[in-house]
Amino acid sequence: MTATTSPNQADPAFDTERIESAVRDNAWLHFTQMADYQDPDRRPLMLVRGEGTTVWDIDGNAYLDLLAGIYSVNAGYGRQRIVDAMAAQAAEMPFVNPFGYISVPTAVLADRLGDLAPLGGEARVFFTSGGSESVESALKLAKQYHTIHGFPHRYKTISRRVAYHGTTMGALSVNGLTDARSAFGPLVPGARHAPMSHRYRCPYCQDAAACTNVCYDEIERLVEFEGPDQVAAIIMEPVQNAGGCIPPGSPDYFKKIRKLCDETGILMIMDEVICGFGRLGRLFASEYYDVVPDLITTAKGITSSYAPLGAVLARKAIADAFAEPASEAMPRPVQAARKGGFQHGLTFGGHPVSCAAALANLDIMLEEDLPGRAEAMGAYLRNALEATLGNHPNVGDIRGVGLFLGVELVANRETKETFHDNALLAWLTDQMRDRGLILRNDSRNDPTTQLCPPLVITREECDRTVGILEETITELGRKLGTVGTAHATAAN
Repeated sequence: MTATTSPNQADPAFDTERIESAVRDNAWLHFTQMADYQDPDRRPLMLVRGEGTTVWDIDGNAYLDLLAGIYSVNAGYGRQRIVDAMAAQAAEMPFVNPFGYISVPTAVLADRLGDLAPLGGEARVFFTSGGSESVESALKLAKQYHTIHGFPHRYKTISRRVAYHGTTMGALSVNGLTDARSAFGPLVPGARHAPMSHRYRCPYCQDAAACTNVCYDEIERLVEFEGPDQVAAIIMEPVQNAGGCIPPGSPDYFKKIRKLCDETGILMIMDEVICGFGRLGRLFASEYYDVVPDLITTAKGITSSYAPLGAVLARKAIADAFAEPASEAMPRPVQAARKGGFQHGLTFGGHPVSCAAALANLDIMLEEDLPGRAEAMGAYLRNALEATLGNHPNVGDIRGVGLFLGVELVANRETKETFHDNALLAWLTDQMRDRGLILRNDSRNDPTTQLCPPLVITREECDRTVGILEETITELGRKLGTVGTAHATAAN
């Protein structure tokens, strides 16, 4: 199948050669070493069209997008209903100043999300324009909340090692990725990090019959050491992205954190930027773990990335605190925190066109039951992965929830010996792409192939994906010296 659109709809004067020159000389890609593209034989994949789970590049090559853009095109590509909603809103009212003003789609979206969120009803919604901004806003909200109640010294946060929560300075501070943080210090003070809950490689209980919750105990000990009266918030992803699709080792993990927060007054933040809007088989990922956080951060799937939008959803009791009156008898920091509501704002937070996209996206999600589809297709894909790769000598663990799955790669299945060769993982990604499959081979902990497709993926596409994974991981096995296995023999 070839692309039917022109290579460049934005400016027909730019042919393919001129576009490639613009990439080499002017474009600056995110998390990318641009020097790599000075070689005229190398260029980033330039995508021009999408439909369902398939995308096409500028040369007309088709790919299954098993990364859903960047964990975000949940409703799939080619949703004309979302495009039409955006166009209608842009024609009628393209922008409304969010500082004291509001658009109709922004108000309607807040109402719908407030009712749907698993926060006990009547949640209040603070809109942003992306995931990092949502995390940044939630951290600021938590700190001001404590100041409102007379505790301006509650500024510390707890997150997990290796976790990714964004790139703005506050979000970067709670990040657990050393390489992402190291170039930007000093960061926001008070960020503390606890161990991951990672059953396959847990330093506490990986050889035990079941999770012993020592990873949770470490959080409790950290709170005790730092002083619970100094900790503002605990922020975690329902399934940790960085490190390779890592769900908690115990189903009680988040409930224990909820109980700890209740006992200490710490706010619990669930970072659902990736896991929300159907990804784990529920509209909100917190529902999967049957837990009620204080704050939920969202982005990505809220519009299926047809437009930039994020949000912080707050329990009513948390939001109501920002309307409490000040008095002259209060300490000055407390007075200041109580005046003027939440002291934070973003020009494009709750953009009307983005909110119109989110409303159309939400309608699609609910009418087509995309969360339910994610649950069913996630189970199908995981079963297929386990049947095909479960005994592969270079597959150590298959894990995840819904349509957010990871296949951890090892040099030796029996010993769990890993390998740290980014060039080899880049080669593996290229091999998969050459076979028509886009996904991520994550090297931020132990190497893990991540599968996070649009929620509209079909069984046929799942089967094709598993076939490509088996073929390419067996090629990896040859490079690692695991030839002679059943898989390697079958591939010959």
